[in-house]
Amino acid sequence: MRDTQLSFPRSAWKRCVLRRTDPCALPPRRRFPIPRPSSLISHLSSIILLLLLVSPAAAQQLVLLKKMPPDLLRYTGGARPNADGMAGYNQEGFKSPEFQCGAMHYMVRAVVRRDERCIAEGWSAIDATFRYQTEQGGFSRKGAPHGGPSAAAFWLAELDQAVLVLHESEFEPKYKEQIERLVPKIHKAARWLAQPRYQARLKRDDADAPNRLLFDALAFGLSGVLTGDDELKQLGRRFVDLAMAQYRESDGVFLEKGGPDSSYQAVAALKLQIWTLYFADKKLETAVDRAVRWELGRVGPDGRIDTTGNTRTGQGQEQWMGHEKGANLSEITLCLLYHYARTGDKGSLAAARRIVESRRL
Repeated sequence: MRDTQLSFPRSAWKRCVLRRTDPCALPPRRRFPIPRPSSLISHLSSIILLLLLVSPAAAQQLVLLKKMPPDLLRYTGGARPNADGMAGYNQEGFKSPEFQCGAMHYMVRAVVRRDERCIAEGWSAIDATFRYQTEQGGFSRKGAPHGGPSAAAFWLAELDQAVLVLHESEFEPKYKEQIERLVPKIHKAARWLAQPRYQARLKRDDADAPNRLLFDALAFGLSGVLTGDDELKQLGRRFVDLAMAQYRESDGVFLEKGGPDSSYQAVAALKLQIWTLYFADKKLETAVDRAVRWELGRVGPDGRIDTTGNTRTGQGQEQWMGHEKGANLSEITLCLLYHYARTGDKGSLAAARRIVESRRL
C-alpha cells in the first residue's frame, strides 16, 4: 500500500508564497524578536494542525463528486437533520451514532452544490453527535450506553469522508477552526475503537460481511488521514485485507455470508473505491472495477435490481429496524456514479440513470 502525498490547502499556499530572488544570493540579515515560549507553542500547535488537517493531494474526492450528474446524485441517500441536529431514527431521541450517517451524506451533497445553509445543517449533526461522546471516546446517552464498536465505525467512516470533502472545498476557510476542534474528538473515538477488544469484536461480528469490514477500514484509515496517525492507517489496511479475503477474484464477487448479494456487492465496491482514493493501490482498483462489472450485470434494462440468489437481501432473509431488507438503490446508484467519475465508464452512468428513472415512476 502506498499512501498519497499530502499538500497544503490553497489558503496556506497563499501565506507561503515567496518573492522571487536570485537563487545564489544570500538573504540580507534581519533581526527578529525572539517569541515568548507561550507564543512559540501556540504557533507550533497551529503549524502541526495545518500539517495534519490536509487531505491527500491525489484524493480529489470532491472533483469526482462534481463529475456526477446532479439529477442523479440527489438520489444517492441522505437525511436532513432536525433543529436539534438529529437525523433518521435519532430524531425522536439519540439512540446511536450510526443513525447520524445520513446527515453526512446530506452535507456532502450540499458541499457539491455549494449550499451553505445545508452545509451548516449537516455540521449541526456533527456537533449534536459529539455531545454524546464519553471521556473514553465512545458514545452514550444518559442511563444507557449506545453505539457499540460497529455503530462507531459506521459513523466515523461517513463523518471522516464528509469532513475531508468539506476540507477540499472552497468552504474550508470558513470551517477551519471547527475542523481543528473536531479532529481531536475524532482521534479519541478512533483510538477508542482501536482497542484490542473492540478490534476483535469487529472482526468477529463482521467476519462474513466484507462490506462492513470496509466500513471498519475507512473508520480507521480516514481517521488516520485526518489526524496524521499512521497506526490507524495501518489498522485500516488490515481490515481491507480481511475484506479482500472474502473477494472472489474469478468474477469480482464479494461473498456476503458465503455468497453473492447484489445490494451489498455495491456497498462493498463503493467503500473500496473511497479507500483507493486516499490510499492508491492498483491491485485494489482492478478488483473494484471487476466488482462493479458484476454489479452492472444485475441492473436490468428497466433499472430493477436482480436479487435472484442473493444471500442477504431481496428474498426476506434479513430485517433492519423491523423492515425486510431490499436492494439499497441509493448506494447502488452512488457506487455506479463513483465508477463513472473515476473511469469514465458510460455503462455505469447509464445503469445509474436507469435505476433513478425506475424510482421516479
